[in-house]
Amino acid sequence: MSVGARFEGVGVTFGGRPVVEEAVFEVHPGERTAILGPNGGGKTTLIRVLLGLLAPDRGRVAFIEDGREIPRPRIGYLSQRSTLTADAPLSAFDLVTLTLAPASGFRRLGGVREEARVALTRAGLAADKQDLPVGRLSGGQRQRVLLARALAGAPPLLVLDEPDTALDAEGLATLRRLVAEEIAAGRTVVYVTHDSDAMGGADAVFHVDGRVSVGFAAHVHGAAP
Repeated sequence: MSVGARFEGVGVTFGGRPVVEEAVFEVHPGERTAILGPNGGGKTTLIRVLLGLLAPDRGRVAFIEDGREIPRPRIGYLSQRSTLTADAPLSAFDLVTLTLAPASGFRRLGGVREEARVALTRAGLAADKQDLPVGRLSGGQRQRVLLARALAGAPPLLVLDEPDTALDAEGLATLRRLVAEEIAAGRTVVYVTHDSDAMGGADAVFHVDGRVSVGFAAHVHGAAP
């Protein structure tokens, strides 16, 4: 089943200053949802609340599957900036395997290894690069490793933080194709962006600038990536 998320009056304050006030909106299951807004408007704050990295001062996020509320599911996340340093000693394969190892449904090591290879290949990292230390990869290749980590294990919800600024042109083209594949498989994609068409369009667009307003969806579900 596809998983959705419902923001119920979410409010966040930093240092006494409200960053997001009474955010009320819904991410529908199996759709592409774009979150737009100016820098400092609260986009990343809402994403951190969605991921469970930040507890809101008010309200909550509920996750919905097949019409009923469920605990926070596993969420694949691609950050805006690479978190891999040039001196990282682990290989791309090791990093993706470690991401999958504690996940339910991957108890057998062989299954974890196979899924890690699949994710790295889907993300566009060549087979001869997958076992190299991350420090020997280029910046674009490292970002593909992070993309593989987000995709690995087919999480029901995929969150992308301004992927059109984090990836090179080739990587962005790969990601657009992958997003289309994830949606076709019934999974849900949320992405922060300055361009609602960045991931091949969106089913819903929300503008965040302290408060959340509904925007216009440039493309409907099923549009070509």
